[in-house]
Amino acid sequence: MVKFALPGAEWSLQFDEAAVSMLQRRMQRWARSKESVGQLFTNDLTASTIVISKATSLKALHASWSTVAFDPFDAMRQRQDLLQEGLYCIGLWHTHPEAVPEPSGCDERLAADHARAATTILNGLAFVIIGNRPFPHGWYVGFHDMNRFLRAEISRL
Repeated sequence: MVKFALPGAEWSLQFDEAAVSMLQRRMQRWARSKESVGQLFTNDLTASTIVISKATSLKALHASWSTVAFDPFDAMRQRQDLLQEGLYCIGLWHTHPEAVPEPSGCDERLAADHARAATTILNGLAFVIIGNRPFPHGWYVGFHDMNRFLRAEISRL
């Protein structure tokens, strides 16, 4: 079992098998593949280990090998629908075409904007980038606290 935690944090983030499987299927494995994007949901915001129990896709307004854009109103509708099922959106995910991804300047702006928008319910936004190396080493898992990215470290149980 793999968890991700910020140094010094008293809580961690974990992905259930269904979420890992769904995100692994979205990896950009070929030169002509386009980026994908979606949201991350949990059913418990108060546990010491927050479990991502659902990863969803969002329809891309534009997608290329190195960029993706989505409709924020579509994302909000998806959040409202899943809230009816007891699921809370805690972040975003998208793919990158490299093996071990790092956030870009566009990622920084997107994460900061969404972190600020969620300040009434979250202290930060989970932000996951799926590279084309397998889980967990091909994933960037971090949080944006409205000021900067904080990279989570992998820990095994």
